[in-house]
Amino acid sequence: MHFGVLGPLDVVGDGHRVVLGGPKQRELLAMLVLHVNQVVPAGRLVEALWGAEPPARAEVTLRSHVLHLRQRLAASGGADVLLTRRPGYELRADPGEVDSHRFERLAREGQHALDEGDPERAAGLLREALALWRGPVLDDLGQPAFAQAATARLEELRLVAIENRIAADLALHRHQEVTAELERLVAAHPFREGLAGQLMLALYRSGRQADALDTYASARKRLSTELGLDPGPALAELETAILRHDPALSLPVRVPPGHDREVLPPPDALFAVVRRVPIVGRAAELHRLREHWAAVRDGARRVVLVSGEAGVGKTRLVAEFAHGVGDDAVLLVGRCDPASPVPYGPVAGALRASAAAGPVAAGAPVAVRERLASLLDGSAGPRELRTEDAADERFALFDAVVWLLDRLAAERPVVLTVEEGEHIDRASSLLLRHLVGHLPKRVLVVVCFRDPPGGRHPALLELLGDLEGLADRFVVHPLTESDLGTLVEGLAGSGTPGNFVGALWRHTGGNPFYATEVVRDLSARGALRADGRWEVPAGVRDVLRHRVHVLPERVRQVVRCAAVLGREVDFDVLARIVDDDEESLIDALDLAVGAGLLVEAGSSWKASYAFPHDLMRDAVYADLAVPRRQRIHVRAARALLARRPGRAQDVIAAAAHLRRAGAAADPLEAADVALRASDEAARLYAWDEAVGHAETAVTILGDAGAPPGRLAEANVRAAMLRLKSSIGYPLAVRHLEYALEAYRVAGDDAAVAAVHSRLGAALCAHHSVLDVPRAIEHFAAAEAGHGEGRAAFHVQRGLALAAMYGLRTELLGTSSQRAVELAAGLGPRELTVPASWGQAWFRFNRGEPQAAEATFEGMWATARDCGDAYLGWMTVNAAALHATEYLLDPTAGREWCRRGLGQSRLDTFAHPHQTVLDQLTLALARAGELAAARATASALSADAVSLRLLLILDGEWERAEATLAKVLAADEAAGDLNDAAVHARWLAGARLLLGAADGAVSALDRALALGVEGPQVPTELSARAELARIHAATDAGKAERHLARCDEIVGGGEDWRGLAGVVELARGAVTGACGQWREGEAAHENAVRIFAEYRLPWHRADALHAWAGLLLAAGRPAEAEARHRESWALYDEIGAAPRWRRPLAPP
Repeated sequence: MHFGVLGPLDVVGDGHRVVLGGPKQRELLAMLVLHVNQVVPAGRLVEALWGAEPPARAEVTLRSHVLHLRQRLAASGGADVLLTRRPGYELRADPGEVDSHRFERLAREGQHALDEGDPERAAGLLREALALWRGPVLDDLGQPAFAQAATARLEELRLVAIENRIAADLALHRHQEVTAELERLVAAHPFREGLAGQLMLALYRSGRQADALDTYASARKRLSTELGLDPGPALAELETAILRHDPALSLPVRVPPGHDREVLPPPDALFAVVRRVPIVGRAAELHRLREHWAAVRDGARRVVLVSGEAGVGKTRLVAEFAHGVGDDAVLLVGRCDPASPVPYGPVAGALRASAAAGPVAAGAPVAVRERLASLLDGSAGPRELRTEDAADERFALFDAVVWLLDRLAAERPVVLTVEEGEHIDRASSLLLRHLVGHLPKRVLVVVCFRDPPGGRHPALLELLGDLEGLADRFVVHPLTESDLGTLVEGLAGSGTPGNFVGALWRHTGGNPFYATEVVRDLSARGALRADGRWEVPAGVRDVLRHRVHVLPERVRQVVRCAAVLGREVDFDVLARIVDDDEESLIDALDLAVGAGLLVEAGSSWKASYAFPHDLMRDAVYADLAVPRRQRIHVRAARALLARRPGRAQDVIAAAAHLRRAGAAADPLEAADVALRASDEAARLYAWDEAVGHAETAVTILGDAGAPPGRLAEANVRAAMLRLKSSIGYPLAVRHLEYALEAYRVAGDDAAVAAVHSRLGAALCAHHSVLDVPRAIEHFAAAEAGHGEGRAAFHVQRGLALAAMYGLRTELLGTSSQRAVELAAGLGPRELTVPASWGQAWFRFNRGEPQAAEATFEGMWATARDCGDAYLGWMTVNAAALHATEYLLDPTAGREWCRRGLGQSRLDTFAHPHQTVLDQLTLALARAGELAAARATASALSADAVSLRLLLILDGEWERAEATLAKVLAADEAAGDLNDAAVHARWLAGARLLLGAADGAVSALDRALALGVEGPQVPTELSARAELARIHAATDAGKAERHLARCDEIVGGGEDWRGLAGVVELARGAVTGACGQWREGEAAHENAVRIFAEYRLPWHRADALHAWAGLLLAAGRPAEAEARHRESWALYDEIGAAPRWRRPLAPP
């Protein structure tokens, strides 16, 4: 069924519109649709339909409306749509069947496409989303009160989608087509600055500069007259760019609504500078910080999060706290610098700036000292690392920082402050998350971040998620009018006009930084007055511009270069890019410091300067003409690269400068430096940054028309980084496909073979890209070019992997045997593990589970001896799956998971760690530990395999059936026949529980065909046993043939563990159907015993239920009832859903 709320309420079922009842029924349905797939309490529905004072029998009337509505929906194919769920009702539907949910999904995808630089796709998705709107939300119901919040939210999302769609059109040079639409939108929404900006841009690109400026003037007048506000920074900057005929405006750039400029972090010396401003209104926050400090001094460990808007006083608060701590602490202050982000920058900067850290690090053990050197002097790791080494080394680096903090805290308690956390890079986020999890005693960590936009920054969100419940978080709010008066008095004395503070509070919103800058500027010009007609632009930008422009030109040049370099500027780098002699540069810096635009930030051995506030740097940077700015970026990059060759931080910062230099940079040089930066970031295990730099190189080389071989090499490097880090498998495949074609064009056969091998491996790496037939084709192509050596080993190991997924057991055996032989010749023991993995699967598929188990034990011993968590995962994942799912031995499966999760550093491998948790969830669920299974599953992604089994066990059989049918189709389409066999068996189980025996047989027949053709004997055994049980009552001959083959398999001498109980249960059904009551009862008794031995309570309860049915058919109702009660008691013990307690009936 399809439900519509984006317009009049609408329901379509079985291809036609459903005729709904009266207003109350329609309102009831509207309320349920707005909360689809949620239980809405009856009391809330009563209030929605009748208000705060409902009639006496409102709940009775509600039930009547529910009944009639359910009947109408059922008549149109919605029999199971409207459900009764305590304490109310639930409308169950796929989110894609509700137009508002479909709209939100398409709008999100459109936004993502726009952010990813694909405006064509974005425009299509957003048009499709907006086409779903048929009018105002619930227009036919008069927009009822219960829908007001949802209506406001959806209308806002609609406007955002319109703005994004227009942004995509502007990026596609459709400015003339959208101009008239924008004029209508601006008239309808006069205070949405994003729309005004888009109209200005469209007019300017259409050759109507005067009209664009008139649009700005009108917007400014409206805001000032009606709201007492000035336009925001984005709109003001756009006006300036139009006046300058900025070349960037001719490019397909997006002008986002409400765009916030980046805020850059202050240097360490800033604490002394910001304390020159009085602190007011922060007594409560200071008290909380001091309480935490008292606990830390007594041996505790604490984490504090301080958030608030830009300029609200977060740094001022921490500076006051740090001043109170004095010499009693080791004070470490680091900042996140978006101008030149460096992995682990905030922590590395804090340690390098500390006089205490260096001597302690110098006395560290050799291994620790070598790892700390990469942070303390910026050097990179000395060697290329394998995937499995990378996580180990990163973990060791993190532990080295913990060691250093622990030693520092032994002398004096430590305060580690991270400023401007809204710009934290992912590598630094990972380091801080590790530090918090292993924080030594007597250490206080304070993380300050601007919010907004901090709450939308992924790396910060990950950190905040880990700190949930572990940190004290408080928000620093703007000052009250009274507190602002105290601040003004401290700045300007008591001689301000009477209404000045009130006017200032209204114009600055109580933001202490904005207010302080205004007061300083007005005081300097003798212009303090209360009428509010001050030179206060959108924010404080004009104030800052004024202070810059009154300086001599040579000082302005130095300040501009400093703004391009970033928050903190080393003197030697600045000297390389400023066109002046050293003495003149020092004089200019002295003048800039005296004017308050820069502060001295260096230590006694390092001269550096910084802007006191991020908005200051933004103002200077924004005022630079684009060509001048780009050329300074080029000079900055070359200065950094020339300063100390091989220094990781300099290479990474230089890559960022060349990226911002745009057309001024040599593209081949920019690409080369980006790839070097990618290598440096990878050596520091900063995978996100490494991928970003590599893909920047790909883009630059592509735009520059680089030779195919060079561009192909960059694509391969980007792909391998994505595969190594589990970041974006589809993009990795896309990079490799491009490289393959480019190498073919270049005629490089060896490179073509290598990329074929890598593509084969990539297409088996994750379900999002899984394509077994294509993977096998790529490996076959690679095999022709790689006959011997390590490359040949990887081809054969990859073929074995693809053959396992594709259930091609003969190919699995030959390729894995060849891999074993190649591994033996190559030497390294760790190669034997992936080679033996294929042999274990081969033996298991052939019906030799004991040989497979022995192989797994040998693999585990090798992985443990090598200390390699990745190889350990490879063993554990397969062994646990075999034990839990195929052999029905969840205890053994759980033990394998325990081994895997007990490995140090497994959690640094995202995908492997998730798969072991998935296996553990399966084992817990099979063992009847539902609460523990659900708790473990909470850490899994939505597509985890175990969640599908949990749907069945939780009694959600309809959802399970629908989900498994889709997954099975997807498996078969991808050629993943191994998983298809498992899902077909689960699908059969869900259908049997729903009473759809024919559908169950169809699914089991498919599983059987896969098991026989593979072959995969465990699947064949399981499918035949279930089919024998179903056919026992309807086709005795077929049931007996299936059971005979089961006996042949089980009689082969292998230990089939809990699966043997399924065979006994089938035997009981077959013999009982023939009237052989004694044999049937003995078989059921054996099944119950086996299931109890292997801790399979779900299977044991099912066997007791079937046994009870057999006894009832045999004319022994009292014994049948006793077994039936045992079955129900077992379900109660498990905590099974009520519908598992099925009535007693003969088979």
